Amino acid sequence: MPSSYYPYFRGKQFDLLALKEVLQAGLLSPAIQPIIEPVKNSKTFFATIAEFQKKHHPYRLIDNPQAGAFLTEKGYATLQDLAQGNSQAHIIDQPVTLADLANYSASTLWIVKSFAAIKETPVQALTGSFLVPQEFRLLQQIRESSFDHPLILSEDPFTRLGRNSYYREIPDELFSRRFKDFKKRGFIGFSDFSLDSRIYYEQGYPDRDLALHLVYLAAPQELRVHHFVSPADTEELGFNQKEKFLQLILQVQSWFSENNDQQTDTLGLKLLYQAAEQGHFPGMGVLRKAVIMHHLECMSRLLETKTEA
Repeated sequence: MPSSYYPYFRGKQFDLLALKEVLQAGLLSPAIQPIIEPVKNSKTFFATIAEFQKKHHPYRLIDNPQAGAFLTEKGYATLQDLAQGNSQAHIIDQPVTLADLANYSASTLWIVKSFAAIKETPVQALTGSFLVPQEFRLLQQIRESSFDHPLILSEDPFTRLGRNSYYREIPDELFSRRFKDFKKRGFIGFSDFSLDSRIYYEQGYPDRDLALHLVYLAAPQELRVHHFVSPADTEELGFNQKEKFLQLILQVQSWFSENNDQQTDTLGLKLLYQAAEQGHFPGMGVLRKAVIMHHLECMSRLLETKTEA
């Protein structure tokens, strides 16, 4: 069975735009099956889902998000209509009963976050696959019920710091070695929060420094992330956003040229380079979109070319 990657998105606008644009460009590997927990009832959300359906690309839509605009009876009904068949995913936030199973398909992706909820759930009666963190009690509860359930490993490898300036102290770090060993641990696929945090934030907060977190393939089956931060600013210097952005892009171009020139032709990086060439700051949302596009395209290339162990 080929490797499968299940990046987890909270359905924010620019994350969805990144998904849609990489998919439209034909650059999203079939081995990448995004999990979307919708938080905004927006045109972008529905357009993204429509694009996945049009392209017949596998994805998972959570029918019971834990935050956002769909936390109403009408909202849940809308999501249950959209999340049908192979696209359905459900967070086990409370025990699932045998009576509940009529609402779920045989291929549902069950997302397990709480041991208390899974403890009271008849796991042996659930079909489909399970997305679980590397937590002993959760894994034991599922595996003791049935060894036939496919398991997907959920991890949170991205280091989230309180301020962008802090990344100057750790400019480069390991993002994942899971390609080597997740199958050996009994998982059919892997998932992460795609350069975000397991903890959900409705919005970010203004920061004096700009940062870009860009993944790259450092060695076969080893993914790292390099943290680029705009030059230190002071009240006296008073750089504006455009000046910070242009200096930041110079760092990115120089670093990739010296270290990983072959990975600079992604749509995400081209989007940033084009803005820099035009001499304007594209906005924080576009920076986020570009980072996610780059991440998805790098992962697609990795999964399409790597050799199974």
